[in-house]
Amino acid sequence: MSNVNTRSEKTKRLVGVAIFAAIIIALQAFATAVNFVTPGTIPIALVLPPLVIGAAIYGAKVGMMLGICFGAVVMFSGIFGLAPTSAMMWNTSPIIFVVGTLGRGAAVGFVAGYSYKLFAKKDAFVGVWAASIVAPIVNTALFTIVFFLFLEVLVDTGDGYGLLHYASAFMISFNFMLEMVVNIVIAPAIARIINVGKKMR
Repeated sequence: MSNVNTRSEKTKRLVGVAIFAAIIIALQAFATAVNFVTPGTIPIALVLPPLVIGAAIYGAKVGMMLGICFGAVVMFSGIFGLAPTSAMMWNTSPIIFVVGTLGRGAAVGFVAGYSYKLFAKKDAFVGVWAASIVAPIVNTALFTIVFFLFLEVLVDTGDGYGLLHYASAFMISFNFMLEMVVNIVIAPAIARIINVGKKMR
């Protein structure tokens, strides 16, 4: 009987992780589609709330896997030219782009899951706040580092050099603030979903 229960729990866990992976892939694909029809912008990471929820329910390691799913969509959007910014990085240095993109996603998922586990020991809601705040910070920080490394390679210094940097910094900052605000505003809903998910796990 115990073996049956163990298999049932593993199946439920696998199904749950697969559902979160599908949601993350679908949301990032949607963000890519929006970016494709609005070139010159940097896509917003719509996947952060479900990534935080999945990482909180199933742990940091699963969060890392879900983050890699997020990174994989970004990676393929660059390879197939669907996202101008990602395509620029892919065409400049494929290896650095792939490692940086998948690594960024993995880091966001892992840190979100670990932050939740660390702070939820005292209070579950504090854990949700911590994961919701840390996720966009890590995502934006790593993206900014990689993006400006590519920008240094692609653009020669000149009259438009500083302007391009300022414009890029503005778009990245705007995206970061939007992601942060969304995560903070829906944190109570995220907490309730995590609570239900843990009971169903």
